[in-house]
Amino acid sequence: MASVSDGAMERDTRFRRGLPVQFRVTGALMLRELHMRYGRENIGYLWLILEPLLLAAMIGLMHQRGPAHFGSDIKPVPLALVGYCNFMTFRGIINRAEGALEGSASLFYHRTISVFDILISRALLEVAGTFVSFVILISLAIAFGLAGLPERPLWYLLGVFLMFWQCFALSMIVCSITHENRSIGRLIHPITYIMMPLSGAFFVLSELPSEVRKVFYWVPLSHIFELLRYGWFDAANPDFIDPMYLGIWLMASTLIGLLLISVVRKRIELN
Repeated sequence: MASVSDGAMERDTRFRRGLPVQFRVTGALMLRELHMRYGRENIGYLWLILEPLLLAAMIGLMHQRGPAHFGSDIKPVPLALVGYCNFMTFRGIINRAEGALEGSASLFYHRTISVFDILISRALLEVAGTFVSFVILISLAIAFGLAGLPERPLWYLLGVFLMFWQCFALSMIVCSITHENRSIGRLIHPITYIMMPLSGAFFVLSELPSEVRKVFYWVPLSHIFELLRYGWFDAANPDFIDPMYLGIWLMASTLIGLLLISVVRKRIELN
């Protein structure tokens, strides 16, 4: 019993020491990525927020005069912002994962840096940029009477977290596969655009014909978007969110992603 207890204490101590190191490594990689992506000239790092903000603002304006089809408080502008801002998280994380290792190979001379660190730092940057952009735009929409406050904010935040989890798990798979086969990398950007209408980002599943809804029921992203809308709108309902299916999908894609990057790490050539 004493040896088991000592082992548990040792693991706990190792975890406590390793966690601050992990935070410092991730923070440093995020700053490096910001500098490489936007530089320090002009507005520099602000492009992280302005880029998704401008795109989402255009989508919101396009839907400004649209009717509220799906329920009393589901207005077109917040519906478009909730859908498009979170879809940008998906598109940004997946697209940035393609070819992520080629520009970062020199970092692997440092023992504390792993493939996981590079991908998580990029994913955190993407979700931070789109989330801040969403907060700015939805605040303006609320101020001008185009949107209401979130009815279930904790459910909405859970949806944002699950979207990040799903995107990060898929980014590990994309990064590993495209590192092994660069020709597949050319398909990643088109696939993310094709996923825009297939993700369920811009409509509620309850309004679809039952036969069409069955197809979307197999798409994990549609469950997350349903959860996001349930968190924001009072009229949205959770009838088409399957926690069991979504949980299995998230766990499976994460496990596959971790296995693939462990294989890829051994094949990275340091020049």
